[in-house]
Amino acid sequence: MIDTIDKNEQYLLTNVQKDFPIEEHPFAVLSERTGIPVNTLITSIRSLINDGMIRVFGPVFNPRSLGYTSTLIAIEVENERVAELATFMLDISEITHNYIRDHSLNMWFTITARNNDIMDDIIRKVEKFPGVKRTLNLPIVTAYKINAVFGKAWTNKAESKRPSAHHEPIKEEDIMIVRAIQDDFPIVDRPFLIVADRAKTTEQNVIATVRKWLENGTIRRFGARLNHRRAGYSQNVLTAWKGENIGILGHTFAELPDVSHCYQRATYDDWPYELYAMVHATSNAEMKNNLNRMKALAPEAKSISMKTLHELKKTSMRYFLEDM
Repeated sequence: MIDTIDKNEQYLLTNVQKDFPIEEHPFAVLSERTGIPVNTLITSIRSLINDGMIRVFGPVFNPRSLGYTSTLIAIEVENERVAELATFMLDISEITHNYIRDHSLNMWFTITARNNDIMDDIIRKVEKFPGVKRTLNLPIVTAYKINAVFGKAWTNKAESKRPSAHHEPIKEEDIMIVRAIQDDFPIVDRPFLIVADRAKTTEQNVIATVRKWLENGTIRRFGARLNHRRAGYSQNVLTAWKGENIGILGHTFAELPDVSHCYQRATYDDWPYELYAMVHATSNAEMKNNLNRMKALAPEAKSISMKTLHELKKTSMRYFLEDM
């Protein structure tokens, strides 16, 4: 938990989850912001990565901006088949997150794929797996908030965007930068110089491109992604809502600091829930208060709460490896 690390590291964690300086010497800029000596800062970040408090450091890409497609799948699978199916999914790189939740639809996972054919093939394989009884494909209609930032750095900024069906083709030189920056971001004085060497371009071009991508939403944020359980957020509940004025409710929930993700998704006749909000808390009592506050904000809406019981898979999507 954050409480078990020293105060310098606690303060550092609140400053490296977003708004990382896209500069030639970003850690020097971060040092000026925080007052932590740059060598101490770099050593601390490396330590937090090695200890697993920081799960990943670098960009969070919007897959649609890169020409990829993504969705959330909910399935009902027999309990005795869960472990076998989870093991099967470990080898499917397009499945990045997979959770067991407290509901008859007990397994929830995300797919990010290069195209719809690949995605549909993965869904068919899962549907045919022994023990799978029901499958719901729940693509995003509107994203109100995508901001898994924990602690005092947690912000309330919402996206509120509809996924676009059209994307400008990404250039080969940009693909090289994506490949170079998505893994093992260098925690050194001039990290973008190393990224540029990997991408066979210049440091200035990498910096300009990353800044452009942050501005146009190709990169949602740049910085540290924490292991939220180690950061103290042991309670995680996916809520699903149905009712009128879903758009207004989506914006309302997006402003809550304990909500990290809020989406409107596709519905079915036998599954009318369309607004999803991921809620985090440090204790059962705090979670109860968070959920009660949401219900008070939406007195006419119907909802269900699905506690996360087990994290089966959590990886970062690696893009454009199919062409290598």
